[in-house]
Amino acid sequence: MDIPYRQLSLEDALGVYADWLAEQLAEIYQRSEWYTVFYPLRTLMLADRLLGRKKYMDLVVQYLDIYVSQQLPNGGFTSNQREKPTSEMTKREFHDILRSGKVNVADNGSNVTALIQAAMALKDERRERYLAAARKWFDEWVPIWALPEGGYGNGIWQGHKINSPYTCAISTVAVALSAFTLATGEPECVENAERCIGFQCGQWLPDGRPIFLDCYPRPRKCALNDYSHSFYLLEGMCWTHAVSKNEEARALIEKRMKEWIFGKEGLLSQWRDSWFNFQFIAYPPEEEGELPMSRLWLRPGWELAKSNGIVHAFLYYLNHIDDDARLREKVELGLKFLSHPLKARHTGVATETDESYGFFAEQAAGFAGLSLAEGIRKDSVFTLE
Repeated sequence: MDIPYRQLSLEDALGVYADWLAEQLAEIYQRSEWYTVFYPLRTLMLADRLLGRKKYMDLVVQYLDIYVSQQLPNGGFTSNQREKPTSEMTKREFHDILRSGKVNVADNGSNVTALIQAAMALKDERRERYLAAARKWFDEWVPIWALPEGGYGNGIWQGHKINSPYTCAISTVAVALSAFTLATGEPECVENAERCIGFQCGQWLPDGRPIFLDCYPRPRKCALNDYSHSFYLLEGMCWTHAVSKNEEARALIEKRMKEWIFGKEGLLSQWRDSWFNFQFIAYPPEEEGELPMSRLWLRPGWELAKSNGIVHAFLYYLNHIDDDARLREKVELGLKFLSHPLKARHTGVATETDESYGFFAEQAAGFAGLSLAEGIRKDSVFTLE
């Protein structure tokens, strides 16, 4: 499709990216992990709701039906699509997945959130089927990886059983848990989200940054200074705050978000001009006792793509915690950046697959869609309709 490379309204930009994503979905599905499909699906559902384009939901449910059909007997989902529903798998194939496959927690937290979002937008039998699949995941698979200290491990990744705290798993599961409570009114899930986000909020540096709890290639702690992992934790904190009725939990989230955004080494200190500052430099060796930087091992395109979603978390902070003038100014610059398709190409949005960041193009557009939607209508991302 022809993309207009000029400044657009938020609504027009969301429509352009949604149309582009709709054209790309079949190709994304064939070559990617499930999570790279599901952020575009979330954006398409938001465009359906906010722009009144009902054509998108018919497309979305095609992929959700496949995803649900691939849920494993133990409630887990593989992070990769398998070309075969679970009903056609043999016991040997199932056991092969548990021995050497990818049944991780972090990716599927994002995916199950989209499943819940879709369920609440549908009126047919899919609503109950999608919610039942989410419930099975929460009841039978996720608790296996809940850790006594409060976080989550990351399930199985290429046969490795990862049972050390992982910030991404903590974050995406908190979003999905909160969304399930919002959908069902059942408090247990958001209480689990409060527990694991509370644990992560106890992992913080004096300069305002969170400690990133990594599990690849081994359990370790890093200073969180990249925008990709930052997106996931911000999303988890915002969703938990939005759904929680626990004032102590909400106050802790507010405290940590304020420290993180405005701290000496916080997110605003890293935001230059109209968009974040990406300086992919070689960091010097850490001094003894100093944590390594979380950005050190990341692919730039992967980080750029996810940076596009950070604005929607900042909008939540402004609307529900503190309407700070300096942050508001930055958010307005960010929305202007994301709604100019030529500028947004610099973070991978809707680029061609043969370009340097093209592999992340659909992800980038999917994450940008969350920010545009939240800019169009307050709380559109944090509610279920």
